[in-house]
Amino acid sequence: MNKKIFLVLDILWMGFIFYLSNQPADISSDQSGELIKMLSNLPIIGNVIDYMMKIDIAQFIVRKSAHMFAYFLLFILMFMYAYKNNKGVKKSYFIGFVATFLYACTDEIHQLFIEGRSGEIRDILVDSTGALIGMVLVSIILKIKKRV
Repeated sequence: MNKKIFLVLDILWMGFIFYLSNQPADISSDQSGELIKMLSNLPIIGNVIDYMMKIDIAQFIVRKSAHMFAYFLLFILMFMYAYKNNKGVKKSYFIGFVATFLYACTDEIHQLFIEGRSGEIRDILVDSTGALIGMVLVSIILKIKKRV
């Protein structure tokens, strides 16, 4: 893939994250609630979701998982953009992680200005965990690719 495509994908994904973060708390909670309803209808997963609802942690887990996934994907896109710009693997890991971390920080600052939302260091840690999972996945894929 062309390096410009990864730049466009990075910008689009960051825009999507910004869009989600720009929603007031009640709309964000409604979206999480809809996802929980959808998941509760699935076999096996539905039982787990029902249990999590009983102990009042379903929404927390769904929301934090969404954070992790968003920044997992952002790291991969940032890594690919750096890598396609001939930065080398190690430098691309660094650039990808730092860019993702800084975007997570700005996202939490942004949420300070949204009705009912708050900026939380905990969310930056969750987002960074998503980026680290992305880093591990990229590392595994590159090692497999190197052996083939």
